[in-house]
Amino acid sequence: MTGVLRSVDWGGPALALLRHCEDLNADRPAVMHIRHTERHFIGDIGDGHNILSTAAGREAAREFGSRLPLGRRYRFIHSYYKRARETAEDINDGVSMRGGESEIAGAMDLASILDHNGYESYVTGYTDNEMSARSFFYKWVSGLIPSDVLVPSIEFAKKAAGILMGNLRKGSSDSFDIYVSHDTWVANFMFHWFGLQPPEDWYMFLDGFLVQLDDRGMDLYYREKMSRVRYPHWWRL
Repeated sequence: MTGVLRSVDWGGPALALLRHCEDLNADRPAVMHIRHTERHFIGDIGDGHNILSTAAGREAAREFGSRLPLGRRYRFIHSYYKRARETAEDINDGVSMRGGESEIAGAMDLASILDHNGYESYVTGYTDNEMSARSFFYKWVSGLIPSDVLVPSIEFAKKAAGILMGNLRKGSSDSFDIYVSHDTWVANFMFHWFGLQPPEDWYMFLDGFLVQLDDRGMDLYYREKMSRVRYPHWWRL
């Protein structure tokens, strides 16, 4: 690999996640949630679902996979967006290149948008930057977007947690599930699962978190930090 992650201005959080992989408890399964890799610019939010990954982004995703530690059974789960699937496939290719064990498990049964026309009316004036994404996220979590347009953020977080737990139950102690989705999804889970607000620089490409669960709580790895977090009261083990 050519070291794309060290050459792009968004590669730092991804590299931090890779370093945290060495800190995990080898006797417990692990879960990673990340934003997809670098994509092309979104000029029309109504066409945002069709925007694909850049060549550099795909190379970075393969590098990311090549740096994941061996000795785990990787399962890749992605959103319905093609760029998320591309990212999962490229990371999977990086794992396979090193002889690791991995599979594409498919798309999550999860979507946030219920009414695409209504959704577009709430992102009028959107520009492709972290400020617009942050503004949209706070509209979502504060309930300013109707529940027939977007799934309420807490319900979305609960459903995603149920998917995570269901997949863990079907895995083994060496399972490593990697979910590839979007910046607002990662922000949702960080907020509702761990009580953490988005960082000042928002969530970059291949940015996200690692978590390991036990009966008492969760070990959360995010950027340069590790913390012990209690389960939300609604979480079901």
